[in-house]
Amino acid sequence: MVLKLRGFVLALVPVLLVLGLFGCKSRTPEDIFVAAQKALNGLESYYAKVTYIIVDDEEQREYGFEQWVSMPSSFKIRLTAPDSLAGKTIVSDGKEILIDHPKEGDSLRFEAKGLEQQRPLFIGDFLNSFWSSEDVTKRIHLDDDGMEFVVFACPAPGVYNSACTEELWVYSDKMSPAKLIAYDSEGNVISLIYFESFNEDWKPGENFFCID
Repeated sequence: MVLKLRGFVLALVPVLLVLGLFGCKSRTPEDIFVAAQKALNGLESYYAKVTYIIVDDEEQREYGFEQWVSMPSSFKIRLTAPDSLAGKTIVSDGKEILIDHPKEGDSLRFEAKGLEQQRPLFIGDFLNSFWSSEDVTKRIHLDDDGMEFVVFACPAPGVYNSACTEELWVYSDKMSPAKLIAYDSEGNVISLIYFESFNEDWKPGENFFCID
């Protein structure tokens, strides 16, 4: 009986090893693409700390801000840098935008559509362009530090500054956005948004985007 049991165990070992190999099989690029797309499509709202860089005529300007977004078009931005703009807040309920600059004692209200070209891109803007375009690409990128990203690219819709192409970079391990890049027709970077931190579980409270 002991010999039979030992034989059974020895016969079972190769089977377990094979199952273990299959269980540890790494994800294919297509698996990663599907997971990233699912994560992005599931975004309803988010909070992020952002570094926003604009490159214009060889001049580079850098801004820091906190960002609260609720799909598809409600948002709140609070600038943290540079010091001259710190505290400036921009709020939109999707129809109107309120710009409040406490340091200047100024407050202005506009129709949201009128300022669409002058505000930073949001993830929702990119996704709208990506899903409505037929000329899209996706790839896996491994940087010099071994960090892996999923990179989605598509043509810009033409309403955001002079951008011609947009790329959204997503961390492939945690499936959260890393950066959003806009290029001109010659492939030069004209704006770059770094997501320093990102919380997809954030939800707006009642009247969070109210501008009255």
